[in-house]
Amino acid sequence: MQKSFEYISSLILSILLLTLAVPVVAQSVDFESILIQRKLNCILEQGDKVVGGLDGGGLLIWDREDPQQATRLTAGSELSGNNVTALAWSGRYIWVATMGSGMTRIANLNTTPEYRFYTGNIGSLNITAVTAEIIGSSERVYYGMDGAGIGLITDGLGGALYTAEQDGLIDNNINDLQIFNGTLFAATPSGISLFANNIFTDQNNGLTDLNITELVVDPDGNLVAGGDDGVFLWHPDSETWTNMGWTSQVVDLNGNDDFLWVLGVSISAFYNGGNWTTVSLPYSRPSAIAAGQDVWVGGQWVDSGMHSSTGMAWYGEYDAGQGAFTSHIVDAGLVFNPYGVTFDSEGTTWVGSASGKAASGHNGDDITNIFQLASADNDSSGLFTRWSGMFALAADYDRSLVYVDQYSNGIIRHDLLTGQQDLMFGGTCGLEETPFINSSVVNLTVHPDGTLIVTYDEHHDSKVRFLTNPENWRGDANWFDASPPGTDGITNGKSIWDALVVRNDVVWFAVESVGLMRWDINGYSAGPDDEITWSDFSDDRWAAPIASIDGTDNDPTQAFTHLALAPDGSIWFGGNGITRFSYDESFGDSTLEEAYGQKTAPFVTGLITGNVSDLGVDANGDLWVATREGLNRVRWGTIVPEIDTYFNLANYFSNSLYTSLYSPNVVSALPGGVYNRVAVSQDGQRVAMTTALGAVAWNIPPKSEVATQSLASVYCYPNPWTPENETDRLKLGGLAADANSDDLARVEVYNLEGQLVYVNKNVRGDIGFWDGNNRVGKPVATGMYLLKVAWHGLSTTRTLAVVR
Repeated sequence: MQKSFEYISSLILSILLLTLAVPVVAQSVDFESILIQRKLNCILEQGDKVVGGLDGGGLLIWDREDPQQATRLTAGSELSGNNVTALAWSGRYIWVATMGSGMTRIANLNTTPEYRFYTGNIGSLNITAVTAEIIGSSERVYYGMDGAGIGLITDGLGGALYTAEQDGLIDNNINDLQIFNGTLFAATPSGISLFANNIFTDQNNGLTDLNITELVVDPDGNLVAGGDDGVFLWHPDSETWTNMGWTSQVVDLNGNDDFLWVLGVSISAFYNGGNWTTVSLPYSRPSAIAAGQDVWVGGQWVDSGMHSSTGMAWYGEYDAGQGAFTSHIVDAGLVFNPYGVTFDSEGTTWVGSASGKAASGHNGDDITNIFQLASADNDSSGLFTRWSGMFALAADYDRSLVYVDQYSNGIIRHDLLTGQQDLMFGGTCGLEETPFINSSVVNLTVHPDGTLIVTYDEHHDSKVRFLTNPENWRGDANWFDASPPGTDGITNGKSIWDALVVRNDVVWFAVESVGLMRWDINGYSAGPDDEITWSDFSDDRWAAPIASIDGTDNDPTQAFTHLALAPDGSIWFGGNGITRFSYDESFGDSTLEEAYGQKTAPFVTGLITGNVSDLGVDANGDLWVATREGLNRVRWGTIVPEIDTYFNLANYFSNSLYTSLYSPNVVSALPGGVYNRVAVSQDGQRVAMTTALGAVAWNIPPKSEVATQSLASVYCYPNPWTPENETDRLKLGGLAADANSDDLARVEVYNLEGQLVYVNKNVRGDIGFWDGNNRVGKPVATGMYLLKVAWHGLSTTRTLAVVR
């Protein structure tokens, strides 16, 4: 069909505008989630699959006939977030509610799943409940929010919002929602609201306690509510509730064609002929029950010695013949609020809890947890306490040791070969110089020769201590202070936030309120190849503190300043931005090489925010920067500065500045919350990062000649494109001229709503790869599309106009 010149011209103009709005190149990273699977919050049976929503771990999915083999979906391309709070089946789609990340709609779970995120044009990202139904050919979805009332989505489009202030809703904090005979009921801490004829009315008659947490329709078609005072039946004619004989607290309710099931604090039961038949549970702490073709239950398993806030998810299936539930425990790490992070000599990623509840090592499916409290001060394996934060971790690769800081108690010395933990503190070694003063360790650094450098906050007098003989750590003989002479220096600062070994005999310190301090351990008399004179302070040379760098406002005296070594020997520091400087030790001069603050305009090179949490340099020389709200990579060796950006979904939408400066393509599979620490493996080929809600690790592929070339020249053609037959396939041009036939690119095609339309992992340059059909074989509509091209660790976004 002939297209008008005006129509095609308008599409070309749209392409140009979109190209200007979307960043040209971003670095593609495959983030591997290190997530807790602490508790199963909700369960839904749909067809032959069962879906379980995890508290911080995404979705578990297993076959009804084989529940032991579960797979997992996590935030990124599959889910909007990992803290799943509720699930609903509309008859057309599965709806997944999350706390902090909106909702995800899943189609075709049993065949070829498709995912669509709902994070914009909804009332809040904190979703606590969801219910859905099909009316005629239309799908209606109600979702409840934490403190923001109720929202409506009709046929996939966000609609009305209802609140207590505007619409008479009884409470804006929604515990559960249920559609009953075409009418919406909302359970809240203040009772129940009924929504009919666009009016909310309170429906609390007969309730003996107003904190209602559950709503469900029973096998007889009756509406049932559950709360602190038990299970209640709704009588529509009299608009009252009566208790059904269950007067204990209700954790969850569900029903199938046979029975109404209730889940209590420590027991389950089903309603049969006016009576409750109890069924014991395999483990304590149940939290969810679902009744479909089978009956499923799940919760939180806490082993002996674990803190009650940790644990692992469990789920089970009801065996009617045995009158009991089977059980499956989901093996997982125990750190639900990670902070400190490091890699050990075996490549295991270790994370420590900000609240001190546990430390966990993750290496593929192998997980090691340290969670037992020590039973004796000196030699017992375990933790000092369960409240002192693990803010810093470090590894001694040659001795197979992992050090875990427990901020105000001391350091846990974990031996990878024996699995033994030793407690390092004033009672067992020279870690503290003065009795009864909390050690307040804020960072740990291991020198290449194994010396452990310990830096403290303002509560410790000496600010830095070091252990020169890790095997003989007990007693005071091998522990020393690193205090410079004179009145200016480390001891006058508040906290020592980082130590950086730049060569065998030189260590830099980031000293709050003082600046950056350089310690030459051997002084003038010896060099880096000579024996390190750790215990001989007579030859030490301390340079004057660097309190500022000419040419930048970035402040090295700030709190939480961290350090990293660039490939050319220059030094990065991050605090209220990032700065790289070189240092001339002969003259004591520092020279600015480059500096970046917060990105404030589309064509300004900068960071997500100037509030930098940590830094790390990988094997390619690229600098990874954890800011408080996202992750940046500053690429090394580029002609012009290039900074890549990675957000989690909730943080991206938390600030209108971010959505105006960055395209949605920057949203990645990151756990969210406040971003904390960065660690790089010994070989630089793995990086890990912690946030308040989880941790991630990722591989760093080596840079090849092809990989270092920019993708700025990549394009798709023809564009505009009219797919009419097999020979009119879309092609990808502009790949490097020396790319061989095995250099395959990955192309993902999205519509402007962010839905994945098509993906091809085996695209060769200048060879047709797409016929214009979507993933289920149907032709895509005329309009604008975004192509995300990934190749050799790089990715870029291009726009495409389809004209039919």
